[in-house]
Amino acid sequence: MEGTQEFGISNLEYDLVTTLSNLLEGQEVLEQYEADADEAGDREAAEIFRMIQHSNYEAAQRIRGVLGRLMSQPR
Repeated sequence: MEGTQEFGISNLEYDLVTTLSNLLEGQEVLEQYEADADEAGDREAAEIFRMIQHSNYEAAQRIRGVLGRLMSQPR
């Protein structure tokens, strides 16, 4: 099958799973950065990290939806 990884999923599914994993791992780091900014008393920097977290959360939800659609399609 063209565009399929050796694990039986498409390149697109693999890309989406990998991107979702990276976003979720990044959330933990961003939480720490936000805490560091709060501890330093820099509200603007903390808000930037919160904004990025929110954006990543929304992207992760969209990716989950696309993955669900792709994985429910017959092979």
